[in-house]
Amino acid sequence: MLTFTEELILLLGEETSGHLPTRQHAADCALAGAALLDLAFAYRIDTDLERLVVTDPTPTGTAMLDRILSKIDGQAHATDTQTWIRALAVGDAGEIRDQTLADLVARGILERHKVRLSWAFGGDRYSVLDDGPVRDIRARIEAAFDEGIPDPRDIALVALTDACQLLPDLFPGRAIERARIAQLRRMDLIGSEVAGTIADIQRTIVLAARAQAQRYRTLLLWFALIGTAAAVTILLAPPIPVPDQFPPTALERLWFDTLWQWWSGWLLVALSFAGLIIAVIIRKRLIPRVAGSQWWRLSHVILGVACALALFAHTGFRFGQNFNAALMGFYLAVLLSGGLAGVATGGVPQLRRIGIVRIGKPLRIHVLALIPLPVLLVVHVVLVLLY
Repeated sequence: MLTFTEELILLLGEETSGHLPTRQHAADCALAGAALLDLAFAYRIDTDLERLVVTDPTPTGTAMLDRILSKIDGQAHATDTQTWIRALAVGDAGEIRDQTLADLVARGILERHKVRLSWAFGGDRYSVLDDGPVRDIRARIEAAFDEGIPDPRDIALVALTDACQLLPDLFPGRAIERARIAQLRRMDLIGSEVAGTIADIQRTIVLAARAQAQRYRTLLLWFALIGTAAAVTILLAPPIPVPDQFPPTALERLWFDTLWQWWSGWLLVALSFAGLIIAVIIRKRLIPRVAGSQWWRLSHVILGVACALALFAHTGFRFGQNFNAALMGFYLAVLLSGGLAGVATGGVPQLRRIGIVRIGKPLRIHVLALIPLPVLLVVHVVLVLLY
């Protein structure tokens, strides 16, 4: 029998690869909840209104679940289910995902493919070798929508897929009745002391995932819109003219005084390399425990907005010539494609309404334009220092 984490990873499909996940904010919460569901169905944990506790510390035989079980058992003070889901979503979701993928490869369900330039295009890719489990999972979920009493595991699986906003993609031709989903989550079918634990975890997964998704999407969308507008303005606005008087005005010194040019240039370089470092952290999943990957992505977008403002302060809408024009072109391509990818990610609900569900092209252009940018920036700095 597959674990909940394995079933969820299979349903996430290509979003388990290195692409920018459109539902990462919800998927992290769902993966954390799936691990807790696995422990609950294995009779290892229990919950009440104030805490989630270990009732049986015996290892389950699954390394990832045993590590989380040990982590919960070692907690000194009482922690409720919602706090645990948030903590695991922030600090452990990447490891849960990677370990689950490795387990599915070991089972012969997935095949792992190495990717060239993985530092730029993300981690390895996975293809399905045996689609039988995926078809079985879909069939179980669809059957749960019909009238009747589903298996408790299928009810829990519906809650997970609903938290990840996967149901419209899994069944595009079928109207998903929210009343039926709510009814399924209320069913008490387990008939043991674990029933309350399952219901609590299911409810908390959905609440945490939706709150996380809404907060993250709103922030990401607004910053991406600001960054995109800034990049378009720099691209289309006429250049600031050379001052016709001496000394130049205080504002004109920003673009024509050597000292201000020096400081704005170094600020732009610092912001650019900070954004590049965060991009590498995201692509290689070097996410520390202090923040979730979705917030790293948000910080990357915020740095993009800061870069657009610093670029305006440094250039005054002027492209320059020859090498400088090429550098400016690549830089704007990075900013504009990154902004559009952010808008597509943050505006998922709005884009769904008009039939747009994939965002691969802006993201790929963003990555391709980003590759030569560090070299171009370094050469530009060397040329300025020498000449």
